[in-house]
Amino acid sequence: MQVKQKQAREKIIQQLQRQVDELTAENLLLQEQLARKEQYTAMIAHELRGPLSPIINYAQMLARQLRPSQGEPETEQQKSRKHEVLQRNTNIIISQARRLSRLVNDLLDTSRLASGQFTLLRNTCDIVALIQEVIEQLRPVAPYHSFAAEVPTEPLFGNWDSGRLQQVLGNLLDNAIKYSDEHTTITVNAQQVGQMVRISVHNQGTSIPSTDIGQLFRPYTRLQAASTREGSGLGLYIARSIIEAHGGTLRLEPHGDEDEGESTKGTTFTFELPLERNVNGTH
Repeated sequence: MQVKQKQAREKIIQQLQRQVDELTAENLLLQEQLARKEQYTAMIAHELRGPLSPIINYAQMLARQLRPSQGEPETEQQKSRKHEVLQRNTNIIISQARRLSRLVNDLLDTSRLASGQFTLLRNTCDIVALIQEVIEQLRPVAPYHSFAAEVPTEPLFGNWDSGRLQQVLGNLLDNAIKYSDEHTTITVNAQQVGQMVRISVHNQGTSIPSTDIGQLFRPYTRLQAASTREGSGLGLYIARSIIEAHGGTLRLEPHGDEDEGESTKGTTFTFELPLERNVNGTH
């Protein structure tokens, strides 16, 4: 009888110890997640501040240029030059404001995904026109990069959320700009493959090591190699969530073998979207 009681007590103690160990592990995980979120809150605030400086500076320049000129009337050449400068400054302000909007949307979407309130607003969308539009929006903020759009001459229509896809392309192109050197080319390719459309964004920067691929799409996570670059750690997570909500996939394409010294072939992110009008997913 005493032996059975002793065994029962030991079993209860073991069960309690397992529960304590599990709670301890969960508590450590929560502490780590909280610390990471606090760290990235500061980083996000810093990144949100980034577009504000050029917006303010170029708006102030516009204000000065729009003041009535004193003295001699302006020549046609001066007027033309002034118009070019005004157009450039305006484009930079608009591009930076759009970048700021994407950052805010990423933050909002992170909360929506966590609470199960993330939705799509589908409409008939031409992905070819969308790619060209997003590239033009980003040219002013990356004047030393070249952009190439390898897209069909005919539209590619789908039942997609055009605003969300702009967010995806904007995030992927922002990354491509951020992680490649000036005077290199960023290429966006679009093609129809069966009942899917395949979009890829390629830059000529250093390839991402295969050992880091598992961390790419986690929220609030940045690779060690990217620690010197600004970033919220949300862009790829949000992009993949949007594509998956459309019934598609987003992946990093492999580039060569790092052991063979081919890690400078660049980085390519590819996503695929169904072309059918009635796509299962979030509506």
